[in-house]
Amino acid sequence: MTILLVNHDRAQLNRWREAFRDWRVPCHYSREGFTALQMVQVEDISAVICRIDLPLISGFSLSRMLKKDNPELLVVLMHPEGKELFIPDDASEQSWDIGPVMAGEEELQKTVGTLLLADGSFFLREEDNKIFPGPADFSDIVGLSPYLLEIFSLIMKVREEDVTVLIQGESGTGKELIARAIHRNSRRAEKSFVSVNCAAIPENLLESELFGHEKGSFTGANDRVVGRFEQADQGCIFMDEIGDMSSATQAKVLRIFEGHTFERVGGRDKIAVDVRIIAATNRDLERRVYEGRFREDLYYRLSAFPLNLPPLRDRMEDLPLLAAHIIQEYNRSASRKIESVTLKASLKLLDYHWPGNIRHLENVIKRAAILAEEGIIDENHVIPEQRRAEAYGNDKNRGGGIQQSEKKVSGHRPPIRSLAEVEKEAIEVALNSTSMNVSQAARALGITRATLYKKAKEYGIKISR
Repeated sequence: MTILLVNHDRAQLNRWREAFRDWRVPCHYSREGFTALQMVQVEDISAVICRIDLPLISGFSLSRMLKKDNPELLVVLMHPEGKELFIPDDASEQSWDIGPVMAGEEELQKTVGTLLLADGSFFLREEDNKIFPGPADFSDIVGLSPYLLEIFSLIMKVREEDVTVLIQGESGTGKELIARAIHRNSRRAEKSFVSVNCAAIPENLLESELFGHEKGSFTGANDRVVGRFEQADQGCIFMDEIGDMSSATQAKVLRIFEGHTFERVGGRDKIAVDVRIIAATNRDLERRVYEGRFREDLYYRLSAFPLNLPPLRDRMEDLPLLAAHIIQEYNRSASRKIESVTLKASLKLLDYHWPGNIRHLENVIKRAAILAEEGIIDENHVIPEQRRAEAYGNDKNRGGGIQQSEKKVSGHRPPIRSLAEVEKEAIEVALNSTSMNVSQAARALGITRATLYKKAKEYGIKISR
């Protein structure tokens, strides 16, 4: 794909050009519309990105003229930030494919990623390890959003230290990828990286899994078993979902911090280990400490260097890159290759809130790829949300349950509610869904912590911690 950039703002145009150079996307550029029209006639242009407020000929007029002679040409209109959007009465949405969108860096990245998905050539290039080039030390992490670049920066600062890192984030945000990146860039990189999911192992087996056990220590212990901490000696142990450990296991982990020693289950000998601990959780550990469900002393040991991973909904400019990466991986093993993703399908992906984050996106993309028999993912192939069980009703005949539910919906119109009622309910839902974490709730609502506290007081909502 070759893109034509049309922008009369020299400084912003230079930033756009640098971004495309970093992304290895070939592009031409112009500072006014008439030259752009000529360039489309002589160059092999796949898409045009232009400012709305161009001099002499507006972006709207330019888009109409481009589409008239080249109906297949993809056109994007960029709206300058900080200015009121004005669309002329004679402007038709058929004159552009995406837009108008804000001209900020994040919107530009999201838009270009969407165009590349439609073109398809970007994820069909097998020789590329990544969709867009990023820091070489993070080759398996896809994204260039400000949130992610900040995470990269923090990893580079902590990589050579043996300080414990606590990675916090919702399920599906890629916590283990970040942990592996920390280890891969550390002085322990040549040693073992041992991963254990504390929530996936039954509590009565977790202690043995972590610390090992002696022969005969319990029924079925026919041999001595070396635990994960011994396996990780000189290297790194990644303890995922550490917030789900029992108090007894927490106490034994704390001893490793204090004396770098532990005892196998059923054993008396102290075993010394030199291991770096990276922990991760989707729980609010601070709240669990307050509730008495997590040891305070262990929490402070773990959180020496916290990393907070943003949910996918907070870095949606990375979504097209992630989707392309998932498709690229799918194409390597699939008998039928995916060639492109339509604009409508991409916009549907961008319009969803992704409660399951990247893992959720991966499942949806792979399902869409299977449904796309012609090799092109369209909007009807994108099914991000499964039908809830209650939609089927209690009738044993599920077909009848659905029909009955649909009739009720179509035959009943809910009463109109006041804005205050809707706002109060939204705040309550945000607080409850984040376990009363004010920062997360405020971020989800798009307001500040101070505003959230003010609104909660106004509506009589009690924030219990």
